[in-house]
Amino acid sequence: MPFGCETGPSSSGRGIRSNASRRREGTSRRDGVPRCRRNTPGWTQALHPRGRAAVDGGRRSTCRSPNSPAGGSRDHRFGGSAMRAETWSATILSRLALHPDVLLTLALDPDDLLLEEAVQIALQEAAVGLLTLNPNDPFRFRYRYESAYRSRWDAGERPRLLVRLAGTDPNLFPYDLLARAGGREAVRDLSLIRFFPLLAYPVLQELARHDRPALARLHVRYRGNPPVRCLGPQQTRRYLLREVYDVTPQTVRTPTDLIRYLLRRHRRSEHPPPSLDAMLLEWWREEPGLSALPLETFLRDEASLLRALRSLWPAYLARQGVPVEAEEPTSLPDPSLLSVYDDPEVQAYLDTLFLEGRLRPVRLREPAQVYGWMQVGVLFDEEDYRRERLHRLMTQLGSVLSGTEFDYRDWLAFAPRWAEALRLRWMADLSGEEAERFERLHGEVEERFAAWLRERYAALATVPPIPEPVMGHQVAETLAYRRRRGMGRMALVVVDGLAWDQWLVLRDGLELEPPEEHSLFAWVPTLTAIARQALFAGRPPYAFADTWDRTDVDGRRWRAFWAEQDLSSEAVAYLRDPSKAELKERVTDARVQVVGIVLTQVDRMAHGEQLGSAGLHRSIRQWAEDRRRGPAWLLDHLKEAGFACWLTSDHGNFEAVGIGAPREGALVEKGGQRARIYDDERLRERAHAQVPQALAWTPEGLPEGLCLLLAPGRTAFLPPGKRAICHGGVALEEVVVPFARLF
Repeated sequence: MPFGCETGPSSSGRGIRSNASRRREGTSRRDGVPRCRRNTPGWTQALHPRGRAAVDGGRRSTCRSPNSPAGGSRDHRFGGSAMRAETWSATILSRLALHPDVLLTLALDPDDLLLEEAVQIALQEAAVGLLTLNPNDPFRFRYRYESAYRSRWDAGERPRLLVRLAGTDPNLFPYDLLARAGGREAVRDLSLIRFFPLLAYPVLQELARHDRPALARLHVRYRGNPPVRCLGPQQTRRYLLREVYDVTPQTVRTPTDLIRYLLRRHRRSEHPPPSLDAMLLEWWREEPGLSALPLETFLRDEASLLRALRSLWPAYLARQGVPVEAEEPTSLPDPSLLSVYDDPEVQAYLDTLFLEGRLRPVRLREPAQVYGWMQVGVLFDEEDYRRERLHRLMTQLGSVLSGTEFDYRDWLAFAPRWAEALRLRWMADLSGEEAERFERLHGEVEERFAAWLRERYAALATVPPIPEPVMGHQVAETLAYRRRRGMGRMALVVVDGLAWDQWLVLRDGLELEPPEEHSLFAWVPTLTAIARQALFAGRPPYAFADTWDRTDVDGRRWRAFWAEQDLSSEAVAYLRDPSKAELKERVTDARVQVVGIVLTQVDRMAHGEQLGSAGLHRSIRQWAEDRRRGPAWLLDHLKEAGFACWLTSDHGNFEAVGIGAPREGALVEKGGQRARIYDDERLRERAHAQVPQALAWTPEGLPEGLCLLLAPGRTAFLPPGKRAICHGGVALEEVVVPFARLF
């Protein structure tokens, strides 16, 4: 039976399914019933990035025919029916072989396949709980297992449970679980080698750690073109480069080939493992036309590649007879690189980079007719250029929005492009018709994102934080991972309330060119007390139920996280709006290895801004350009002291219009312009009745007993018609924030 059909009854009336008509890996269909506490057994344990045992990286690969069975449960059928695995998540679920009548299933999951977004969604749809067993912390697991499952089974209830162990030894499962689940023979083995038996397992593990989306592409190519025999590590790397990343020694032999490949790679956000990159560099250094280029720099650092293309652009235009203003000479050693601009595929990538603001145009000395694709890379009148670019960008974004079923990666990639449109909108002088068109697009963006977030939010927290964090609470874990891999002193700068569009203003005002720039999801509600505390605690909000409404415990949370990473209190610093003397004292202390810094200026600007988003952009630009009172001096001190520095935000903000506010006085636990928090669902229902267009939705991961009432769309709990910059809700600008490595 094709994957996507119902697979049999369960206690909830649903089997596990993943509709093949949904793009990529599926989507959740929630009941939409608001609750103060979601009864998703085991969800909270699956949430913890540190709740997983270490992956066994030393396991020996055993080669099998791709058609031979491998694993203890190979004769089962998923949900009682045979299935053709059409997608990567379908194949994982097929090997898992859950049956609606089996209440407890155990799985070895050393490569975190059960944390894939689509797998999580399928489990949630079927009301199958997921618990992670960490042998180093068995008490937390035992409490959840006994209270949420075993006691209910003893009472005659039939909740279904999947227990995963992030290791390869089934003997680490407790004896009573093994006995109930059918013994060691019934344990499912989800090691990557079971799915790709002819490839070298250590290389597969490296791929999963550095480029998890590549596993889905590998699944497709492996099924269509499997190796004819078992491959060793080097042969596996060649296979992955060819089949997953579409690159071979023959495809990159000239500078044009190289630039074309790199632009495609960066555009697709591909992150091949280091050993694959080393193989690429080895190939390229043997090519006479490539060996003189800064190959490793271009490969690792997209910003360096774009700087090189930007520096050559005026020379190329001049060669085409375009009257450009004189600029600094190219810093690249080989002027023959000018020929890369003649390649149609390179031209298409450059057009998009100019459109999205990743490349800056060259100014013309005088008005001139510039034809074809080069138009987007030149300007004479800045206002005309901004308006034209905004129109094209709106068309592009509207097309993407209407033609794509998004997953979380799509929204993370969409956010910076939408931010560029917002920045242009607040800089350009639009006509009434143009402004109305933008408002329609803005409304569509927020409607699509909010609907998606309600369906998919719960699965986000289980996505592994390596190589980059997906949610705010994973930032600390990502930094800890890099430190374990040998990185030295680290600084995390959290600019309170900085939205993506405002980051673009700040970045350009500081003249920064970050070597890494990503997006992540803030915690909902997007309020400082919850979202910022999650950042510094390295844990979801339910883990700090006693302080969820406080903003004065970030330092304690930050030090506690690093204490778990075996750093002493002397090695960890936390500073909030530090003076120059305070910062200098800490960063010059050789004992300090990790520093967390909060800057609250943007959040204070936003709450006091009377001129809307355009005024806030101007204020941020002035702050960035103020070398004495802006953040430039702080970054300079960190760089001089030898810190690697990341910048992120706890939440964003945007301009909203009032729809009225519930009249409730002290009955609300925490009242806000975009989100109101209650500790009694009856109180929320009473408030909801006063503002019926509001959204009564409480996402998973919050402390037990809390209920949310959110302002819908681009509205706020303010007097009708009043406009203000605020945060707390589920708008794209509030939820998706930047995460950039500055140096």
